Amino acid sequence: MAGAKLRQGADSAVFDRLGLEHNTMHDQRLAEEVLGLFLVQLPATLKLLEEAGTALDWKFAAHTLKGSAASVGALKLQNLAACLEVLAFADVPLRLLRLQGLRAAAAEFREAARGAYPAAVG
Repeated sequence: MAGAKLRQGADSAVFDRLGLEHNTMHDQRLAEEVLGLFLVQLPATLKLLEEAGTALDWKFAAHTLKGSAASVGALKLQNLAACLEVLAFADVPLRLLRLQGLRAAAAEFREAARGAYPAAVG
């Protein structure tokens, strides 16, 4: 996926802490706030994907997740969202399988974020 490559110095394929720090101008408080907002909004975004009734709804939710995940350094979520964005909406079994993987990746990101920014993760 274009733009979703791991950069040198990334903490892991799950959470690019350096990317978040760069995007928040190395302001710890801002990084915690942005990360906290992302984590609060993440369940609603996942729900939009799960409840998408049309291909357009699906693509919009996947694109939204892709962009917000990129902004906080959620690399695995960003990559998965990019794949979901182009996934055929009509392939229901594959969509459900991918959503299951996305939920697991979201939990994995939350744990990685908790380790790096415990104050941001409730």
